[in-house]
Amino acid sequence: MANWCSNTVEFIGEHSQFEYLEVLFTAIAAKEKKEGKGQLPLFVNERDSGYLFDTRWEGGILYYETKWSPNFEVMKRIAEHFSIGFIHRYAEPGNMVYGEGTYKDGVFTDVFLTSDDYGLCGYDEKSDTYCFEGNTYESNDEILEILLERKKAIKALQDANNG
Repeated sequence: MANWCSNTVEFIGEHSQFEYLEVLFTAIAAKEKKEGKGQLPLFVNERDSGYLFDTRWEGGILYYETKWSPNFEVMKRIAEHFSIGFIHRYAEPGNMVYGEGTYKDGVFTDVFLTSDDYGLCGYDEKSDTYCFEGNTYESNDEILEILLERKKAIKALQDANNG
């Protein structure tokens, strides 16, 4: 049985395209409910893995699940079809998959945490809390977000120095 990867995609670009996205993802959600299986847009080739499950469109944001890992290729095809970009946040805690992919002007960048990053999250069984840099947290979600934001800042600095 697959582990489920939670995906959140915010599309960026021409807002007139967002109405079409809403229609697309509402139709995908309805078809999934009717057929009881994951879906892909008709213009995406089936060999591009990453079917969308539990799809919903709320407030201009796409929420859905995939098996095991994010489906970047499918999201790129959708972005190319509508001539837009996206910010794709994803998490599958069972396999330490956590990060953010960005697609803008035909360029894809993925910033993600590694097992070493996860190792920075200490866990205290006695108190059922996580510790990081002297602070205590109820879950490791906030710690992972801090670590991801740091990696994104480093990547932005690297890009600025190389550009």
